[in-house]
Amino acid sequence: MRDFEWGSYLTTPLPPATEAQIVEVENRLGVRLPEELRRGYMTTGHASIIKRGKFCSSGVTGTHAKGGRYLGFMQYLEPIDRIEVDARDIAEYVDDQYERPFLDVIPFAQLPAGGWTCLNYQNDPTRANPEVWEGNMETNATFETFFHKIADSFDDFIGMLLPDDEIAALGFRV
Repeated sequence: MRDFEWGSYLTTPLPPATEAQIVEVENRLGVRLPEELRRGYMTTGHASIIKRGKFCSSGVTGTHAKGGRYLGFMQYLEPIDRIEVDARDIAEYVDDQYERPFLDVIPFAQLPAGGWTCLNYQNDPTRANPEVWEGNMETNATFETFFHKIADSFDDFIGMLLPDDEIAALGFRV
């Protein structure tokens, strides 16, 4: 059961993507975006997750006292027409910094301090609900600290996103 909705934090929402625009981007990238992500793009430009009437941009894995971690970020989706540009940017960044190819990684949101929240299709470009990884430029000492898994699937990632007051109640500073 869905415990969230897609909406916009903007007072004047941007127009949503059309099915045709999404299919065009998917065809050029050679992947199919998760159904829930497609719904987000078709809701509004810069779509955000809303739970219990509150915007959710950060995720946690459990309570701080029991070892839960603060990870995952998506204030809003990057516009559909930015996905290909961002995918090229992240591939170029990885090639420049780590001298390695970086295929089948699709960024869908930017991190506030630099980097991307991404769908990782590297092991299976046909996967319907791929893992979510972060390419965090603040932790880029090695490739492994730069690019790391944060959720088993896009749906799991959405489940991690909570409003700030609920994250604070779990013992995290917001």
